[in-house]
Amino acid sequence: MLNFILTSNVLVTLETVLGLILADFIFGVLLSLRNSSFSFSKLPQFVETSLVPYIGGLLVLAVFSNVNAELGTLFFTIAATISAKFLADIVTKAGQLFNGLQIQSPVTVAKPDSKVGTDSVKQETTANSTSSEVTQ
Repeated sequence: MLNFILTSNVLVTLETVLGLILADFIFGVLLSLRNSSFSFSKLPQFVETSLVPYIGGLLVLAVFSNVNAELGTLFFTIAATISAKFLADIVTKAGQLFNGLQIQSPVTVAKPDSKVGTDSVKQETTANSTSSEVTQ
């Protein structure tokens, strides 16, 4: 369908990302059905707010990627980022669906714990003061 507009590498990338988006959507629906939280009335709003922006943006960039090399680079960069996000979501949902396990997404970034650094400084200070008291 889009073979005459898009180059083969752009088309394969677009199909791959759209396949990941569809797989994530299906896993999400199955997981919500399993948890008895699925609602048909919320499905159109979810598609409109969570799926269409990804799909629409990718399609626009894919079509214009042949016009300009920079747009092609931008398309592949965004496609890689979106793929990583949806792969992480698929892994998490598959783990919850099939094993009932909570799998932390490998893409999330943990917030550093500020107490760890201050506790070690307090311990060093206490250890230093204790050792200086012993040597006196």
